[in-house]
Amino acid sequence: MYRFSCVLTTCLCLVLISTGCRVSVGVNAESETDMGSHHVIVRPGNAMTSSTSVTFGDSATYEFTCGAVEIKIENEALSVNGKSYGMLEPEQEIEVDNGTVTVAGQVRQPVAVGQEIEAEKPSQPEPEAD
Repeated sequence: MYRFSCVLTTCLCLVLISTGCRVSVGVNAESETDMGSHHVIVRPGNAMTSSTSVTFGDSATYEFTCGAVEIKIENEALSVNGKSYGMLEPEQEIEVDNGTVTVAGQVRQPVAVGQEIEAEKPSQPEPEAD
């Protein structure tokens, strides 16, 4: 009986002590970087990020990876996860929030890179049947 009361008392003490305790896990709310003249914010953020930049004369390419999000700016052309989001003006801010891409406060829709190239090609006349 003595053993039972000791265990019960210990459990009650632990319950009373732990009621004021709280466990919180910090999550990166966002990740930020500068890509040339552009400030980039990715939500949700990720602790695993990498960035590269290559400039050669007037040509510049910037890449930023934040978790599963891959952002590339090549000569002011923006692409996110392999999809084109058009051209950028200098110093425009870019936000990628849960897959939604916003440039200078305006949401942009993607155009797949392959489709964009096809759309720019002039149409070929069909050969005439004899």
